[in-house]
Amino acid sequence: MLFAFQQKRSYILMKTGKTTHTPVSKIKSEIQRIDWKIIERLVRLLYYQNQLKKTHISTKCNLSYDKCCRYLDWMEVMDLIKKEKNDDGFEIIILTERGSVLYNKKFRDMKKELSY
Repeated sequence: MLFAFQQKRSYILMKTGKTTHTPVSKIKSEIQRIDWKIIERLVRLLYYQNQLKKTHISTKCNLSYDKCCRYLDWMEVMDLIKKEKNDDGFEIIILTERGSVLYNKKFRDMKKELSY
């Protein structure tokens, strides 16, 4: 295994096998399996409380900050949330239209099915 250091991009590239390069930081921070209960908690919280910081989201959803950030990054890639800067310069998380549709179609119906 050969490691090459890149200071410009500030991550380590790992050469595995013949010609593939994979960022080591990406390997550690990727979610292996999606836990839909966590996604439901995050979407439900952002649906009812519109703009929140990442630390507030992690404490209210009872997640570690690292795990919360990984799920929020995945949700941003899936266009369920968007990250913006507020007036103070802090990053806030906002549920997108697609995230609202997911809540209305999937998670609201799940709650109705469970309470029969």
